[in-house]
Amino acid sequence: MKSDHKTKLLAGLIISVAVILAVTSSWNDSLIVDEIPHIGAGYSYLVKQDMRLNPEHPPLVKDLAAIPLLFLKLKQDVFDTKSWQNDLNGQWEFGRKLIFNSGNNANQITHLVKQPMLLFFILSAILIFRWTKKLYGNKAGLTALILFSFSPTVLAHSRFVTTDIPALFGILYATYFFFRYLKNQTAKNFWLASIFLGIALLTKFSTFMLIPFFFGLALIYAFISQKNHLKLPAHSILLAVTAFVIVVMPVYAFHTWNYLPERQYSDTNQTLETFGNRLLADPIVWASDKPVLRIAAQYGLGLLMVTQRSVGGNTTYFLGEVSRFGWRHYFPIVYLIKEPLAWWGLLTIALISAIVQFSIFNFQFLNFKNWVKNNFTETAMILWLVFYWALSINSTLNIGVRHLLPTYPFAIILVSGQLERISYKLQVTSYKFKKLLITHNLLLITLLGWYIFENLSVSPYYLTYFNQTVGGPSGGYRYVVDSNLDWGQDLKRFSDWVKENNIPKIEFDYFGWADPYYYLGIKYEALNGTKYLNAEDFAARNQTDGWLAVSASFLQSSQGPPDQYKSVNYIWLQNHTPVTAIGNSIFVYRLTY
Repeated sequence: MKSDHKTKLLAGLIISVAVILAVTSSWNDSLIVDEIPHIGAGYSYLVKQDMRLNPEHPPLVKDLAAIPLLFLKLKQDVFDTKSWQNDLNGQWEFGRKLIFNSGNNANQITHLVKQPMLLFFILSAILIFRWTKKLYGNKAGLTALILFSFSPTVLAHSRFVTTDIPALFGILYATYFFFRYLKNQTAKNFWLASIFLGIALLTKFSTFMLIPFFFGLALIYAFISQKNHLKLPAHSILLAVTAFVIVVMPVYAFHTWNYLPERQYSDTNQTLETFGNRLLADPIVWASDKPVLRIAAQYGLGLLMVTQRSVGGNTTYFLGEVSRFGWRHYFPIVYLIKEPLAWWGLLTIALISAIVQFSIFNFQFLNFKNWVKNNFTETAMILWLVFYWALSINSTLNIGVRHLLPTYPFAIILVSGQLERISYKLQVTSYKFKKLLITHNLLLITLLGWYIFENLSVSPYYLTYFNQTVGGPSGGYRYVVDSNLDWGQDLKRFSDWVKENNIPKIEFDYFGWADPYYYLGIKYEALNGTKYLNAEDFAARNQTDGWLAVSASFLQSSQGPPDQYKSVNYIWLQNHTPVTAIGNSIFVYRLTY
C-alpha cells in the first residue's frame, strides 16, 4: 500500500513538472497559424451560438480555449466586419481582427487561451499512467508516464489551441472505455463508452475512424470469446449512434442555435460546391436548412471538408522537394527524426524481446486464438497502430508528425509493458541472470535519463526538436518544416531580438497569421518571396540596410525542381549564412555589398 502511495505521488510530481515546463516554455510564444482561426471561431461560438466560422473542426477545443475570454471585456466591433457579416468562412481575418486589430490585449489573450488546453494533456497522462500500471505494474506505469510527459512532440503540442492533443485524449479515453465495455457488457459501461466516444468525436474529425475500428474490434472479440457473435458488433453500432445522439447532437444544436437556416444552407452549398462525391455532398446540402437535420448536417459538412482536404493535400517541403501530393515515406522518416534516440533505444529493446518471445511460440491457430484472447488489450492496441499508420502513410496531407499523435499513447504503453516483462522474467529466473538484470535496469535508467535530458535541453523550443541523426533542432529545417518546426511560434521572440539589437528597419517574410505589426510596430516591412530575383536584386533595391528575415517554411519552399506550386524564391539565400536563427524557425540575414 505504501509503495502504491509513493508511486502515485511520484506520478503527480512528474505530471506537475511537465505542466510547469509546458507553461513556462510557451510564455513567449506567438500564436501559431492554426490558433488564430480557432480562437476567433471559439469566441464567436460562445458569444453568438453561430458556427459559420471554422466548421472543418469540431467545436470542443475552441469552446474550451475561448471560455477565459468571456471574462474579459473584449471589443465586439469584429462582428461588424466583412469577415463575419459577408465572407464565406472568414475565419482567418476574423481571428486576426479579434486578437490583434480591435484594441484587445493580444498577449493577454494568448496566455489565457493556452492554459485550458493543458487539461487534455493532464487527463491523458493520468490515464496512460493508470492503464499501464493496471496492465503491467507500478514501474511500467511510471515509465509510460515519463515517456509521455517528457516527449518533446507531446509537450510542444500540449499548449496549442489545436486539435491534435485533444484528439489523442479523445481516442485514448474512448478506446479505454470501449475495451471495458467489451469485457464487461453492463449498462454502465455502455453509457460510459458512448459518452467518451461522443467526446472524442467532438475533438477532431479524424476520430470518426474509431467507429469502423470499434466495429472491427467487436467482431474479433466476439469471435475469440465464442459468444455474442452478432450482439457485440451490433452494439458497437448502437454505441456510435448513442454517442452521436446524446453528445454530438446537443453540442452542435447549441452551436447552430442562432445560425440562420438560410445562411447555413448558403454556406454549406458554396463550401461543398466542388466536392467530388455528390452522393455524400448533396444530402448534406439538402439537410442544412431543415429543422433538427441541419444540426447533423453541420457535423457532416465538417467531416466532408476534412475528407476533401486530405485528398487535395497541402503544399509543403520535404527532403529537398516541394509538393502537394505527399510522400509515402513522409511519416516514417519524420517520426524517425523527430523522436529522441533514447525512445528508439527503448523501442529496439522491447521489439527484440517481443521477437524472441514470439519466435518460440507455437503458431498453431488454436494457440494464436488463445493468445489473442488472453492478450486482447495489447492486440487491439497493435491493430490501432497498424490501422492508423496505414491510413497516415497513404494520406497526401503531409504537414506534420502531429498527425501521428493518436498513436503515441498506445506505442508508449506497449513498450513500457514489454520492458517490464523483460525485468520480471530476468528477476524470476535463476541466479546466473542477476548480472543481466542489473545491466538491463541500468540501461533503462540511462535511456530514460537521456530522454528527460533531451526534453530539458530543447526547452522552450519544443516544436523544433529533432534528434541527433539530422543535427538536432538547428538542423531539422533541412529535412522538413511546417508544423514540424515552423508554425509561426517565434514572432514575439523575433520582435524582441530586433528591438534588443536596435535594428532600424527589416524586411520579413513570416510564416504565420499573428500580426507582425502588433509586435514590431513601424520597424517592419512585409517581404514577399517573389519580390527579389536574387542577391544582387536585393542589394540594389532593399531599403533596410541589408536586413531581412525569412521563416524556415518559406525559406525551404523554393527548394527542389521548379513547379507551379512554388510561390517563393529564396534559392539565392543558400550562399549566405544567417546572423541568427530565432527559435530555430526564423532566419535573420544581413546582406551588404
